[in-house]
Amino acid sequence: MPLDPFADIMLELAILLTMVLVARWLTSHFRQPGVLGELLVGVLVGNLGYWLGVPFFTFVMSYGAASPVFDQVWQGGVSVSQAAAQVFGPAELEPGGRGHEVLRLLSGDHALANVNTGLSLWLFSSLGIILLLFHVGLKTGIHQLRGVGTDAARVAIAGALGTLTVAFILLRLLPVEVSGAGRFFIAATLSATSIGVVTRMLEDIGKADTPEGREILGACVLNDLIGLVLLALSIELVVKGHLDLPAVAWLLVSSAAFLGAIVLFGDRLGRPFAHQLNRIGPVELRFLAPLAFAFLLAWLCSSLGLSGTVGGFAAGLILSDESLRDKTKEMLVPLIAVFTPIFFLLIGMQVNLAVFLDWQTLVLTIGLLFAAVVGKLPAGLVAGPDADRATVALGMLPRGEVALIFVGVGRSLDVIDDRLFAALVAVIILLAFGSGLALKWAFDPRSARAEELLGRLNRLLSR
Repeated sequence: MPLDPFADIMLELAILLTMVLVARWLTSHFRQPGVLGELLVGVLVGNLGYWLGVPFFTFVMSYGAASPVFDQVWQGGVSVSQAAAQVFGPAELEPGGRGHEVLRLLSGDHALANVNTGLSLWLFSSLGIILLLFHVGLKTGIHQLRGVGTDAARVAIAGALGTLTVAFILLRLLPVEVSGAGRFFIAATLSATSIGVVTRMLEDIGKADTPEGREILGACVLNDLIGLVLLALSIELVVKGHLDLPAVAWLLVSSAAFLGAIVLFGDRLGRPFAHQLNRIGPVELRFLAPLAFAFLLAWLCSSLGLSGTVGGFAAGLILSDESLRDKTKEMLVPLIAVFTPIFFLLIGMQVNLAVFLDWQTLVLTIGLLFAAVVGKLPAGLVAGPDADRATVALGMLPRGEVALIFVGVGRSLDVIDDRLFAALVAVIILLAFGSGLALKWAFDPRSARAEELLGRLNRLLSR
């Protein structure tokens, strides 16, 4: 009797969920953001499995390079070898090259298993991204978006534009060959501050309800919206390879109109929807309607040329109405807890630590880290008069969910190579860990030297 072709995927899913379990235990024990543990466990276990030659980990490490080949096969109707010839250059198809490795994985003895794995990883990642933004929307809520003050709005816009500018200029100086559209994509990746990581950090140190904490959180909410629009714009630039002004204008107008309508009128849809949802019985069925609604809006946004993640975020905003019973929201958590961590694990598992033996990768990492930090300093310049400017600037440093979505999309579009991919993930990990320490130090400096450094940063931002 032939083996079920998806039996291997069940084993792989068991491995991934076990890795999630270990990652969540570690981050809970050391009081760190969950995403940080998932990335680190993914990097460590992924590289160990790759070095041992385990087929699953070998394929995941090559998934970013294999994804464009999948696209060519499905969309162009060509063979795997023809698709590989279109995606890779002659040198890469030689033995030992990246193209040769991908061709071996997709046409060798284990090709069927690898194709099934590729489809499953694509499904897990897509669901993870949409559910992640759906969850962020549920936690954010329309009322919180409306409550973002002018100070927080200035902080969000200044931080995003500052990072875009610094990173775009610096990428021209770093040892990397990338197009103008690619530079914009990478700069946009670094522009989004993580509301999830920041919220966890501020709650851990008990500073969420301070003037600085409220301003940082408000700016992060708006920064998520800016990040999603930049993602859609970046995809447009990368796919077409040039600035199509009518298409970009339509993208910006449709994004603004869609998100503006959600913020202004979403609660009018959310209240009756929540009222009807609360009447559904048995209670176990109540999580189906929110999921269907999230996937419907994700499809609608994709049809309009926006990222499906925008639809997931919008669905969460609409369904965040307070009248929706907590039990319904609680039932969504397990599904989100399964697929969202898998997305972060897969990102970490594609980071080949061997690339850091190349000095250019280290230079890239340092340069991108510099751009990510310096680019957010303008956020402190425009902070409100009641907030400490240095603390606000440090609070905008963490990167997380949205930046990782950029990285995953960039990998699938082949705009980010192995070195850039590893450097970007390293920067996100370093900022997720280091910015927590910096923020705690800013709120509670414990030495005269720390007070002096914080004072100098404040004076610099006040000029």
